[in-house]
Amino acid sequence: MHKTIRHAALFAGAALIASTAHAQVRNLDGEQSDVRVFQGTVAGEAAVFTVTLPADTGLQVDAIATGDLDPVLRVKDGSGALLGENDDFGDELNSRVMIGASDRSRRLTIEVDSFDAEWAGDGESSGGTFDLRLSTSDYVDVGTRAVTYGARETGTLMGGEHLFTIRGEAGEAVEVALIATDDALDPYLELRDPAGESVAFDDDGGGDLNALLRHTFAQDGTYTIVATGFGESTGAYRLRVREQREVPAQLPLQVIGISDEATGVLAQGWDEAGDATLMPSYIDYQLSEEAKAAIRAGNGELSIRMTGGGESDPDFGGTIDPYIELGFDTPLGFAVVESDDDGAGDLDALLPVDLGLLAGEPGLLDKLRIRAQGYGGSGGEYTLFITPGMAERAEQAWSDAAAIEEVADD
Repeated sequence: MHKTIRHAALFAGAALIASTAHAQVRNLDGEQSDVRVFQGTVAGEAAVFTVTLPADTGLQVDAIATGDLDPVLRVKDGSGALLGENDDFGDELNSRVMIGASDRSRRLTIEVDSFDAEWAGDGESSGGTFDLRLSTSDYVDVGTRAVTYGARETGTLMGGEHLFTIRGEAGEAVEVALIATDDALDPYLELRDPAGESVAFDDDGGGDLNALLRHTFAQDGTYTIVATGFGESTGAYRLRVREQREVPAQLPLQVIGISDEATGVLAQGWDEAGDATLMPSYIDYQLSEEAKAAIRAGNGELSIRMTGGGESDPDFGGTIDPYIELGFDTPLGFAVVESDDDGAGDLDALLPVDLGLLAGEPGLLDKLRIRAQGYGGSGGEYTLFITPGMAERAEQAWSDAAAIEEVADD
């Protein structure tokens, strides 16, 4: 997810370039420019620059193509350790790296290379011209900020941690979202308890690369929210703490009857660090005894419908795309027989099914399960209800009766 083949090749290219002894290095300290923009060319090997970054100063480095170059940008410290790397920043092919301030001056090496340098054959061009833009800023220590439910904070991560404290009480649930407001940052969230121990974390739970953390406080005290960039990523962000809301604990297996409605809140499927009891990524339902009795009496034609509900907030997971799976609980886990995504039109799900085929199979009726979840890992509030009769889907899927009959015959 974060280390693609593309990035692996870039790291390999960085090692190769670092070992190239004859690369010309351009010292920018001796060059004067009001706008701090320098022209360069990649021609068969990386263009290398050195610059001194004063103490208590942050640096933004941009490599902007002025021709056909797809620039790759790397910034290293005096020992050669990689401080930041970027290929494509924003919608263009240009690159950006942001370096945080230090309490002492540092000598930096800036390398601008061509993305396709590793794959260019003999006689093929892999270079081009570019502008190197350096923007410095006085370092301002943002300190630790106290937040409450409903808080909204902004900032720019430049290689360190931004800390926020929140007062928590045992049993309270908190939801925190860290959203990148530029394309260079891959947000990462951590929650530390009053003793400073990590109790929850999240990388991509908010969709795309954004982070979304949910946690139920185990004790009273002051907790610390830690906002960072995953890996070496830097950039601007928005941090939000959701308004406090009561989300009842939801059992993973619940009971539903004919003409009943069930409601719940589902986490996104990739929210691995969330509280699975408070907000699971799916909930299974079994039929009530009254429903099974009605099916055995000949009333087996039913429609299972799932709709999204409640107000959606894109920062906290967006809108659920309801998805129903019908299957059986087996010793090897949940065995899916039929499913539906958008059968009711729009994003709502509809699964018409004739369970009368199982009227003579009480054991199978007992093991029948309806799984409510979000398609593609989406989450949010939903309503699930079962009504008599087989409603027509917006787009008719393959025969439910054939699927159920096949299982009944096994």
